[in-house]
Amino acid sequence: MDEKLKNFWDGEPIGKKDLLRLLTRNGKWLRWESEKEDPDDPRKKPKAGCKDQVEEALLASLHSTNVVVLVGSGASFSAKNEGGQNAPSMWHLWEAVKNGCGEADFNAVAQSVIGHVPAEGEENIEALLSLCKMSIELLEVRAVKDTAFPDRARLEQLKEFVATAEREILAQVGFVRSDTELPAHSGFLRKFARRSPEKPRVKLFTTNYDLCIETAGLRLGVVLIDGFSHSAEQRFNRDHFDHDIVRRAASSTKADYLDGVFHLYKLHGSVDWRRRPDEVVIRSLDDPNEDRRPVLIYPRSSKYQEAFESPYLDMFAALQAALREPDTTLIVSGFGFADDHISAPIWSAIETNLSLRLVLCDRGFVEHQKLFDVEAQEIDLDLAGQRPYQSKIARLVQQGDTRITMLNGRFEDLADALPMISGKTDRQLLQDRLEKLREGDGA
Repeated sequence: MDEKLKNFWDGEPIGKKDLLRLLTRNGKWLRWESEKEDPDDPRKKPKAGCKDQVEEALLASLHSTNVVVLVGSGASFSAKNEGGQNAPSMWHLWEAVKNGCGEADFNAVAQSVIGHVPAEGEENIEALLSLCKMSIELLEVRAVKDTAFPDRARLEQLKEFVATAEREILAQVGFVRSDTELPAHSGFLRKFARRSPEKPRVKLFTTNYDLCIETAGLRLGVVLIDGFSHSAEQRFNRDHFDHDIVRRAASSTKADYLDGVFHLYKLHGSVDWRRRPDEVVIRSLDDPNEDRRPVLIYPRSSKYQEAFESPYLDMFAALQAALREPDTTLIVSGFGFADDHISAPIWSAIETNLSLRLVLCDRGFVEHQKLFDVEAQEIDLDLAGQRPYQSKIARLVQQGDTRITMLNGRFEDLADALPMISGKTDRQLLQDRLEKLREGDGA
């Protein structure tokens, strides 16, 4: 393989906290390990690594009164299916839609709305679907007023294209199987499950449609309160987020909060949500149809407007409210700040909530080619390569804002770096023993 085509992360299949780099006030990405002493120059003092600083920040986050976690598509890339489909990138979605429509029809639509067929490296399924939806809206306005409407065939072609694209995207994001490996998600949940149940529940927000978090939670035996009822047909109702899980002995009136309970908010919908004709959202994996429409905010520029519909509005309102709470730590991983309807509330919270702490981890802050020099103690910050909100956050770090811990690394590296809270309840100890038994039995 050409050296230029190699990606540093391809050679690191599992999460390793040693790969994390911390952005320092002097605009450098500092390596995890400390510099080794130079035997040829004993007077030279080796530079310390970021290990102690990061571990201290992560331990403080675990003990915050309120913990809010936001994970994006980067987190799902840690899930692995042996010999099967994994989490799709935007390029994979582009190819899936092209194959689903047929290359000739796909290229014809691209030509009609973009003016050309994008070359390799220029594929952007979000931009294509956005232009298709805009074209459909314009043509539908004309169709109402123009009885001799000449573009009806083009309108139907675009509608069929969008329907096919959404169907293919839904199929691609439903990649989680019973045997999917989810070590990072499991490790992440396991460490936060050790928090005291007397504290407010950890709030997990995700932009992902997939079932990585739900599947990892099921395997660990943790409880995810996600807004759905516990009836035979599970229905969404935002009031369910106000519920909690307690343990109450028959011989006592005292109720104890159950440990290992999380609140899960899926900001862009989920592969197992369907909307009935009466607008009720239920949990179902049935094939989509007119009576069971998928509840997903598909990748396109209208995401901001669609976020004001239920149940998305309830999720975003919960995010904004959570970020205003005092003594809150927000942990963000795998989210590239490309969605302004999510990035803006985060920035607003940074501006207004002085007790908010932010741990931001993404593998794209440092060009991966620069990471091949593993002995480089520091790598220069490149602000030009960051998105606007990322750049503003990085500049705050440079100006000495100690509330922010900015890390270059993957979700799985962050999960590995999170410390395990010392001390376990009897129930947690039993859960660990049962988990070891299951592993030994190959369950």
